[in-house]
Amino acid sequence: MASIPEPPNFNISPSTLLEIATGLINHLQQASNDLISRVSPQNATFENSIRPLADIDNEIKAKVQYLALFQAVSPSPEMRKASSTVVNMVDKAYLGLFQIPSLFALVNAVYKKQAEENNHAEKNAKSEDQKLVERFHSMFMENGLELQGEQQDRFLWISKRLIELRVAFMENLSSDPGYVWKEDCELEGIAAETLKALPIHSSTTQRGIKLKKPDITMVLTRCHIAETRKDVFLRSQNIFPDNLEIFNEAVILRDESARLLGFSSFAAQKSRHKMITSPHDVDQLLDELYNNLQPLAQEELENLKLLRRGDEEDGEYSSPSLYLWDFDYYNDRLLREKYNTDHELIAEYFPAEITIQRMLKVFETIFSLSIVLVEVTKEQVWHPDVRAFSVRDEESAFLGFLYLDIYPREGKYNHAANFNIYPFKSYSFAGKQTQPVATALVCNVSHSSSDKPALLQHRELITIFHELGHGIHDLLGRSKYAIFHGHRTVADFVEAPSQLLEYWCWVPECLQMLSCHYSYVSDKKWSSTTVQPPREIPDDLVHSLIAAKAVNQGILTLRQIAFSKFDMQIHCPNSHSFIQSMRTGEVYNSLLQRTTLLQGPGDKRNRLMINSPPSTRILAADIWLSNFRSNPMSPEVGLRYRQMILAPGGSQNEMMALEAFLGRSPTLEAYLRDLGARE
Repeated sequence: MASIPEPPNFNISPSTLLEIATGLINHLQQASNDLISRVSPQNATFENSIRPLADIDNEIKAKVQYLALFQAVSPSPEMRKASSTVVNMVDKAYLGLFQIPSLFALVNAVYKKQAEENNHAEKNAKSEDQKLVERFHSMFMENGLELQGEQQDRFLWISKRLIELRVAFMENLSSDPGYVWKEDCELEGIAAETLKALPIHSSTTQRGIKLKKPDITMVLTRCHIAETRKDVFLRSQNIFPDNLEIFNEAVILRDESARLLGFSSFAAQKSRHKMITSPHDVDQLLDELYNNLQPLAQEELENLKLLRRGDEEDGEYSSPSLYLWDFDYYNDRLLREKYNTDHELIAEYFPAEITIQRMLKVFETIFSLSIVLVEVTKEQVWHPDVRAFSVRDEESAFLGFLYLDIYPREGKYNHAANFNIYPFKSYSFAGKQTQPVATALVCNVSHSSSDKPALLQHRELITIFHELGHGIHDLLGRSKYAIFHGHRTVADFVEAPSQLLEYWCWVPECLQMLSCHYSYVSDKKWSSTTVQPPREIPDDLVHSLIAAKAVNQGILTLRQIAFSKFDMQIHCPNSHSFIQSMRTGEVYNSLLQRTTLLQGPGDKRNRLMINSPPSTRILAADIWLSNFRSNPMSPEVGLRYRQMILAPGGSQNEMMALEAFLGRSPTLEAYLRDLGARE
C-alpha cells in the first residue's frame, strides 16, 4: 500500500496567514492580467479563456478554506482575528475578479458560442465544462457587469460590504457566549453529578450554565423550573446581539443588489440556481407540508399539555399555553414516561471516542472505504483534542484527510459544521504537487464528568453522523473544478446527502454496532453497587428509542417550516421599502408561534436562526425508503449512490442525477410517512 502524503501544517503565525493571502491575491491579479493580455473576445475559446480562469478559481479555492479554518477553530485570538482579516482580503479580491469588464468579454463570447451550439443540439445533460461556462457567466452577470455609472458603483460597494458583514458575523460566532448564573434550587432536575461539574461564581453560590449547546440543551430538557428554562432559552437566543444588526443590514443590501440586477427579490435571484426554481414553488411546497402536518401537530400539542396540566395543579403555571422553552422539557418527559425512553441512560452506551471510531466503520462499509487514525505531530493539528484520519477507497487509492474536533473550548465555533480545508484538485497548477483533500468535522458535544467519560446523547450521535456525511461528500468529490467539489451543489440539495445519513442512527443493528457501555472502556471504573450493565445497548432501550422516533415530529417539522417561511418572507418582500421597514424579530416570533402553535415570550426581542429547507429532507427520505431501508449496510447500494450522487458533487444537474438514481421523480410521500403523517 502506498504511503500517504504529509498532512497539512496548522502551526503557523498570523504573519504567515497574511503572506499566504497576499501571495494568493498577487497570483490572482497577475494570472487574470496575463489572460486578458493574450486573448481577445474574437478568438476566445473554452481552452484559451475558460480553462485558465478555472485554474485561477481552483487555486483560490485550494487555499482560502485553509485560511478561513483558523477563524472557527484556532485557540489563539490573534490567529482568529488574522484569519478574519485575510479571508476578507481574499474574498474581496475574488469578487473583483468577476467584476473585470475585459475578462467578462472573454467569458461572454464563449458563453454565446456555447448557447448557439446548444440551440442546434439535442437536449441532453450538460457536461461539467458547459456547466462551468454557465456558472462563470452567471457570476459576472450577478456582479453587476451590465450595470452602468452610479448603479454599478452602488452595486460594487454593496458587494464588498456584504463580505465585510459575513466576516464580522463569523467573528462574533467565535466569541465567548458567557454564562447564565443560577442557584442550585433553580436547577432542580439536573443530575447531581452534572450539577457538581458546573462552575461556581467567584462571589456567589450560583452555578454557571455556559451558553453553548450542551449546557443549553441540558437545562431545557431536564430542569424542572420553568423560569430557569425561560431565562436560559431567551439568553441563548440572544447570545450575539451584534449579529442582529449585521443580519438586518445584510438582508436589506441583498434585496437592493438583486433589484439593481433586475430581479424582483433576492430569493428570485437565488432560485435560478436551485432545484426548485421559483419562490412561488417554494411557498407552495411549504404550504403543502404545513397543511399535511397541522392535524398531527395539534394532536401532539394536546399530549404535551396533558403533562403540563399536572404541573399546573402544583401551582407552577397559570396559562393554558405551551411555551417554546417548555417544548424540550415536556418532550423529554413524554419520551421517558410513555415510551420509557431515557436519553441519559441511552447515552451511557455511547462513549464519544469509542462510538465515533465505530461510526467510521459504518461509513467504511457503506461507501467501500478504509478510514485509519493517523499519528500526527503537534504542528499537524490546530489543537491537541483534534484527531486526524487517512481515508482510502476500497482499491487503496488515497482520498484525503478527515479531522475530528468535537469538544467545546473557548473561542471555537459554537455549533456543529463541516469545514472543507482543501478541495480535490484534478490538476497540477504551475507544476506544483497537488494537495490532497482535507476536511474537518467541528462539533461541541458534552464533555466528560468526574465519574464518566464524554457520552453522546442520541441527538449528538445524529449530529455527528450528519456532519460526517458532509465530510465524506467532501472526500469522495471528484469533479474537475473546485467550484463543483463535493457538497458545493445547489442550495436546496446540499443538505440532503447528510440528512440521509441520519437514518442510520435509527437502525437497531447500527445502534448496537456503535454501542459499548462506558464502564467497559473507561478508566473511570464501574463502582456502582448494582450489577454492571451489558456491554452492548439492550434491545429494550433500542426499541423504546425507535418507537419514539416520530414523537412530536409534527411540531418539530413545523418549526423548520417556520424558519423557511421566515427566510422566504425576508428575502422575497413586495418592495424594497417594505424590507427596510420590516421588524425582522417580530416577523420571526410571529411566524414561529403561529406555525408551531408554541407561545413565545410576548415581547419584541429578535431571534434569528439558520436552517436548511424542508425540501432537502424530502429528498433524503425518498432516497432512504427506496434504496437503503431494506438493507442499510449494503456496499452495493452505497457504492452506486457514491458514484452517481456523491462523487460528481455539483458538476452535474442534481435533479437529473437524483431521478436517474431513484428511477423516477422524487415525491413527498416517503417524508410524510417518516413523520407519522401517513400510514
